[in-house]
Amino acid sequence: IPVGSMLIPVLLAYDQTYLTNYSRDKKLWPLYMSIGNIKSIVRNKPTMNAWIPIALLPELDALQIMHEILSHILSPLANAKTQEGIEMVCCDENICRCVPKLSAWLADYMENAIIYGIASNRCSIYVAPPNEFGELPERPYET
Repeated sequence: IPVGSMLIPVLLAYDQTYLTNYSRDKKLWPLYMSIGNIKSIVRNKPTMNAWIPIALLPELDALQIMHEILSHILSPLANAKTQEGIEMVCCDENICRCVPKLSAWLADYMENAIIYGIASNRCSIYVAPPNEFGELPERPYET
């Protein structure tokens, strides 16, 4: 980031929600955004409205389509003007050059598995079906 600029850490949160109690198979994934410059004690209070919804993502089977949607939503963070910094009025009423950077992606395991294309119930290191995993030895780390 340019010298003298202020970093604005952008936080994203993503979690599955059901649309109604009557349609169990209808789901959406709201995408929320906040910034890391807000103290967590303030940011985590629902009444403070520090998390704003920026998108409602549909249930998709294709990982490529999901990545294209996210790329479109987050494209303003990657443009050249944003990388150089944007002049903003700070809380002390001075004008500062601020550079927003995507810093954290908060999600449950299943939401992360969807975004990163991780197959559930699989070993991330070995190619083996779940029924061939076997049992752990009593002392696996002993030499």
